[in-house]
Amino acid sequence: MLHHRILLIFIIILGIGMWMYRTESTSADLVAERKVQGNAFSITTLSFVNINTANFAQLISFFVTPGIVPGGFDTRTVRIQKDGELDVQYSLQALKTAGDDPFCQALELQIVRRDLSEIYNGKLLDLSIQDTMTDDDIEEWVFFLSFDDTFEDLKEKSCDFDLYMRTYRNDPNEEIKGIHAKRTLNNTVTSGTW
Repeated sequence: MLHHRILLIFIIILGIGMWMYRTESTSADLVAERKVQGNAFSITTLSFVNINTANFAQLISFFVTPGIVPGGFDTRTVRIQKDGELDVQYSLQALKTAGDDPFCQALELQIVRRDLSEIYNGKLLDLSIQDTMTDDDIEEWVFFLSFDDTFEDLKEKSCDFDLYMRTYRNDPNEEIKGIHAKRTLNNTVTSGTW
């Protein structure tokens, strides 16, 4: 009986040996682990808000100007303030979303601070501002949207555009990634008849 068991074990070992010999290559997973102590992880916030200067409510729509005529203008005010922990580098642009190209290109924009120092004065669609906000910065701006062109083909036209603000790390044209914030103010302007 013992002889049969030894013979059976020998046959099993010989079978495993032959199987391993015929199996050409095998793969195995190797795992290495390193532990680095004393690290800390924290998250922060990066945000800013566009606030109505009259009642401190969040702004979504900005200019809604029907029937502007040559020599006409409209005004709006906004307060921009840092609302997160990180300092904010931001850019402001006007982006046309719909409407008549010549009418949109005829619109002028002037931006002044509350103390009347000028920030921008030029074509609406050429707007491009870059600035930085730190802890105590609050920007209070007055926007003047004007229309001075008397060209007949600009009657009863519309221009929809966004005032688009976004944060950036190094360059205002860089791809949006990582911690960032962006805000959009929607605008609709139509021309009247004259």
